[in-house]
Amino acid sequence: MPVDPVRDAAIDTLLRVFEKGTNTNHALERTISRKGSRLSSRGRRFLTHLVYGTTRYVNLADYILRDLLNQPIKKLPFPILLVLRMGVYQTLFLDTVTFPSMVHTSVDLAKKKGHAGTARLVNAVLKRIPKTLEEVTLPDKNEDMAFYLSIRYSLENWLCSRWVEEYGPHKAEAMCATCNEEAPASIRVNTTLTTREDLLAQLQKLDLKGEADPLIPDAISLIKSAPPVRNKIFKEGHFYIQDAASMLPPHLLEPEPGERILDMCASPGGKTTHIAELTQNGALIISNDLGGRNYWRTQENIDRLQLAGIHLTISDANALPLKGPFDRVLLDAPCTGMGTFRRHPELKYRMGPKAPRRLAKKQLTLLRSAIEVCKNGGVIVYSVCTFSAEETEDLAEIITGEAAVELEDGPAWLDAWKINKGQYKILPGNGPLDGFYLMRLRKQS
Repeated sequence: MPVDPVRDAAIDTLLRVFEKGTNTNHALERTISRKGSRLSSRGRRFLTHLVYGTTRYVNLADYILRDLLNQPIKKLPFPILLVLRMGVYQTLFLDTVTFPSMVHTSVDLAKKKGHAGTARLVNAVLKRIPKTLEEVTLPDKNEDMAFYLSIRYSLENWLCSRWVEEYGPHKAEAMCATCNEEAPASIRVNTTLTTREDLLAQLQKLDLKGEADPLIPDAISLIKSAPPVRNKIFKEGHFYIQDAASMLPPHLLEPEPGERILDMCASPGGKTTHIAELTQNGALIISNDLGGRNYWRTQENIDRLQLAGIHLTISDANALPLKGPFDRVLLDAPCTGMGTFRRHPELKYRMGPKAPRRLAKKQLTLLRSAIEVCKNGGVIVYSVCTFSAEETEDLAEIITGEAAVELEDGPAWLDAWKINKGQYKILPGNGPLDGFYLMRLRKQS
């Protein structure tokens, strides 16, 4: 009997995520590009739920499975472990899947990915798992809150310990819970081609419900729908798919027509293209990155959005061959990505306790380069999709102590996220946006 093609594709996708280190979204894109024609739109949505959900709850699934297995979990063939994890996720979190269907399809998968013996093991184990989350005997939060959070929400124990210490147990749990939510969909209006009001009207004609963001002037939140990437308005460049938090750095930069602007770590071009839109194609923008596939993704986005004045360069941002001075420099730096766990759940398991400090050293070097190529009196904006102290406030303290720069505030509407002069931070659970940090510096003479 053939296996369920959606669940089969989900296991293959999860193998790429956990064995090859591919990001979840890229692994899914590859699977859908190869097998999507054989799947219905409903099947593709179910595939996405299976892959993201199973990835989100690895620690919880393994915690449950350890009590039911007669062998160490690491001795299981990895595809079989993934079948079991996916079975746990379906049972605890998907109301649309019946328990008998979950067991039956999982046994078929185990037979294909293994043999008759692994199929029998999967059948025996899954029939004994708790049927609801309430039936799971979780660690006692009163004895060890961090351990409880690490299991219930599937984050690393060191990170949960850190959040409990920094934010307190109640806020830490709210942050952990948010990290496992489905990320909302949002788009940025290409204001060189349309207005937010016109784009909302076009979306309505496509039976897509969108709402204007109450604070961010060019953001639209999509209500219970995915971004319409197959529609004419997308192909003609009327919008860019982007989390609303990522729209903040160009607004904090406040670019003006006629200026020379550098986007140091630009790929895939979301902030570069936003700067072009804010200046109505009136600025000279250098969009720099390391090259490779991301170079072409940036160029594709520029072309689709029909933007001008952007020049792509390929170089290490630590050793820029570019000669300044630039009027404004945007540094959206590589970071731990803690603020994007909703969109990239695989990052939860790839980050060690030394990562924030290690990346902060790299960020400081990049920030020094940004200041060097900025003109006296010019503006530097630093942003990261994370919120660890090492990569945010600590870095601001270091750079203002050693360089001729001063923190300064941006537009007043950004004060909703202001934590200190010139510094803005979003934590998971504080509204719908991804976790994020920004600071604005003015270079002194």
